[in-house]
Amino acid sequence: MPPADGDSETSRLVSSSSAQKPSYLNLISNLCGLIILGIITYCCFKKEVTLFSFHPTLMTLGWIFLMTTAVNAITPGDLATEWMPIRLRSARHWVLQAIGGIIITIGFLVILIHKIKIDKPHFTSLHGKFGLASLIFMMATMLGGIGALYSLKLKYYLAPIYTKVLHASIGLVTFTLGIVTICLGLFSDWWMKVGDNISKYVALCLVLLVMLFTILRPSLKIFFRVKERLNVN
Repeated sequence: MPPADGDSETSRLVSSSSAQKPSYLNLISNLCGLIILGIITYCCFKKEVTLFSFHPTLMTLGWIFLMTTAVNAITPGDLATEWMPIRLRSARHWVLQAIGGIIITIGFLVILIHKIKIDKPHFTSLHGKFGLASLIFMMATMLGGIGALYSLKLKYYLAPIYTKVLHASIGLVTFTLGIVTICLGLFSDWWMKVGDNISKYVALCLVLLVMLFTILRPSLKIFFRVKERLNVN
């Protein structure tokens, strides 16, 4: 292993805050997320409150707001965390991920119980299938996060930089699956009952903006880090 690998043991996918210019993309994505959450919550509860009403709200809160904020926490130049040391930013990341994961799991259980109560089949639509896939990937990503957290102790099996890149890459795939699930939900039969075309396409555009602004900088960071490592080796 070349000498550069010694540096990789302490390398991070987040750079020192002092070396980064503040990015407003994360702030915009968070604001878009709040607007989407407001639209979905209003549509869920404007007519009546049922068990199902909590499913879209919890999923939107988990994927669009908490998971987005968690990814932003370790994105270089994030306005909310740029002043924090790397360890604190990482802690903020996994705490938000854990809370978001719990809320998403509760939202999943809500729709599961709802369908059992009304005796409807599970995971028959694209929305349901992507939702199940995103939940499975979320669990795998969280387990991978433990490996990334203790990457130095696993250095004899895999260099820490690769552990972190792998975790970040799978995490972005997981986040994208969650966002696609939300988008498919906007075209479900439920939305046709509670929303209209204007609110649907406004929400869709905002969701896509959230996805773009959230994954753009981390994806570029992963790409250049992998490219750098391949050039070294």
